[in-house]
Order: sequence, then C-alpha cells, then structure tokens
Amino acid sequence: MANSHSLKLVADRATTDGSYKRLVGELWSARQRQMHSLHYVVSYRASFKPELPDFCIQRYSEKGQIVLDPFSGRGTTALQANLLGRVAWARDINPLSVAMTRAKTNPVGLDEIVLRLNEVDFTRPVAMDGYTDQLSPFYHPETFRELMNLRSHIRKNKDRVNAFIELLALSRLHGHSPGFFSVYSFPQISIPPERQAMINRKRHQEPEYRAVAPRVIKKAAQALRDGFTSDFFAVTAANSIEQENARNLKSVPANSVDLIVTSPPFLDKVDYLADNWLEFWFSGINPKHFGRDLVMCRSVQEWTSFITDVLSEMLRVLQPRAYAVVEVGEVETSAGMLYLDEVVAAAAEGVSHPQKRFVVEEVLINQQSFTKLANCFKVDNNEKGTNTNRLVVLKAIEKQGARRRKTGSRRQSAK
Repeated sequence: MANSHSLKLVADRATTDGSYKRLVGELWSARQRQMHSLHYVVSYRASFKPELPDFCIQRYSEKGQIVLDPFSGRGTTALQANLLGRVAWARDINPLSVAMTRAKTNPVGLDEIVLRLNEVDFTRPVAMDGYTDQLSPFYHPETFRELMNLRSHIRKNKDRVNAFIELLALSRLHGHSPGFFSVYSFPQISIPPERQAMINRKRHQEPEYRAVAPRVIKKAAQALRDGFTSDFFAVTAANSIEQENARNLKSVPANSVDLIVTSPPFLDKVDYLADNWLEFWFSGINPKHFGRDLVMCRSVQEWTSFITDVLSEMLRVLQPRAYAVVEVGEVETSAGMLYLDEVVAAAAEGVSHPQKRFVVEEVLINQQSFTKLANCFKVDNNEKGTNTNRLVVLKAIEKQGARRRKTGSRRQSAK
C-alpha cells in the first residue's frame, strides 16, 4: 500500500472513462539543489530532479526493498533509492548511463581521488591527431594533453576510484564557467564543433589552458560534501546495474521488484547520441555498438508500441501488489498537445500477463514554475515544451484465476 503523504492536490480534467483520478499540484519543492550533493555531480539531458524519485520511493516502498529503474539515465533513481535505504537495480541500453550510475552509487573518498590523480603523468606527450578538427574549438592544447593522459590512466584500471574520477571528469568536459575544462560552452549537451566555433567567434574567445586535476578535485569536494551513512554502503553492496534493453530485462527475475520509478524517452525529443558525443569520446564508447537500439520514436504509434513492450516487462518483474511509477510529460505535435500519461495509462491497461495485470491507481501531475535549467532551453513557463511531471502510478495485481490456481495448488500439496 502507498505510504500516506499530506498533499494539496486538486482534480485535473476528467479521464475519458472515469476509471482513475488525475490530480495536479506541487508534489515537491521547485527550489534548486535541495537534495544530496552527489545528485548534482553531472548534468544529463532530459533528466529529472532527485525530488521526483524521492517522492515516489517514500510513498510507494519500504526500507530494504528493491527499486528498479529500466531507464537509469544519470542514476538519479538509483542513488536516491540507496540514500533512502533501498537496494537499487538499474538498467539502460546506453553504456554511458550505466557507467555514470555505477560510479554515483559507488562514491569514494576525496583523499583517494587526490592520491590517484597524483599518480597520473599529465605532462606525457600525446598524439594530437584528433585535436585540430573536433576538439580544438573546446580545449587549449595543454588541457587536451592532460585530458588524454587522464583518459589513458582510467582505461588501464577501471576500479572504483578511477570510475568515480571518470564521472567527475565527464561533469567538467563542457560548460559556462571557469570550473569546466572547455572554453565557454553549453553545460547540458555536447554541441557540435562547428557550433562551438561560432560561439567562440561571437564571444571573441579562444580556449585557454585549464588544468584538469584541480578542477576534478574541486568538483569532487562539492559532490561528496554531504557524506554517507553506513546504511548507504550496506544497501549499495546489493545493487545491480547493467546495460540492458528495457523491452527485454532478461537479467531481472519475475516477481522480484518492489517498486519501479522511471522515465522513458519522450518520442524523438532528445538525441542522446549527438547530445553526448564529447562524453562518448572521453569514455571511449562507440555509439555504433548500441545506437540502433536507442529509442527515438518518430510517431505516437511507434512510441505506443515501444511503451507497451516496456510495460509488459515491468509487469513481469514486479511483485504482486507492487507499484510502477512512469514519469512522462506533454509533447507538442502537429496535431496539438499530446499528453503521454494518457498513452501510458491506456497501454498499461491492455498489457497481458498470465498471472497479473496493471491497474491505473492514479495520475499525479507536478506543476510548478521553471528554474535555471529550463530557462537555459528558453522554455516559457507552462506555455510550450514539457511543462509538467506527469506520474502514471500503476499497481500490479493478481488476476482472479491466477489466485484461485495458486490456492488450489496449495490445497493439493497439503494433501
């Protein structure tokens, strides 16, 4: 049963069949950076605030239970699950997401980071082949050399310390302040080299030398500022974080998950390959190895088919009477505004499983004024783009026939 929370919600417009309620209000604070400092270690396009999984995990699960996110992104759900004493299972088809989630849920000490960076020979000469065309608009030659040496050191030994240093380095690759390795750039996405060159000309700027190690250490101190409890490390030991397609969670047993909190891609509104090309470069990830399976649906029909497959897997892995919370938004199309919660709710009620089915418990709509990040994308408050978090709350319930069959089999074994 969902935990009770005092919420000031009002009814939204009625559903077509009246089978569930849509409630709208402010589910969590709109203030920036109110959660654990590690949540803000790295930006990632189309990620949600940690307040979202915090709300869902506290409302729909208990300590010690397993929380799954099949679209883990930058690991927000997984980290918050651990911080709340739950075990995190995370899956994503994108190896960059898997690496970030693993590192975030396996933090190391600042002293370990400093000692490891002291082992890196940042002055070693490197080949400059890939610098001129693609990376020179972003980095000074000396910064590029240090990045290449750090990258090489990480690849030789991807232990917990180096994995966390890689996460920190990813967070500093491009941005709009001197704390980043790059000249002034866009912080949330990796823009193309030609666009960065245009920005450089417009701002009359050239990449200046920015030392890598001090910036990594400063970011580490910020990310680790809030510390961790022994309970946190106790549950992280049981985490399971793997690269896997949400349509086929073959590593996740049936009836094993206590709660799902996730946000699938919203049609083709985000290009996860182009927007992370610098991160792929630094991590040594080749998008050709997984890009074909990365979902970018061009139509509502295609997205409906995709989300139906995902919901079918969610239903399989959820325990009976457990919840799945699917966060979506509204998408502006040529035919008008499309509310994806309606698509998810309809698809969930049509998903078939021999023993279980989904019921739509409720749809909770978080509506609040935008802050810094949305303003970067020039999204006007509640006028265009994705303006709300729309949480479709689904409950897995046993079918009556399945319950009777279980009861009958128990009676037979008793005889």
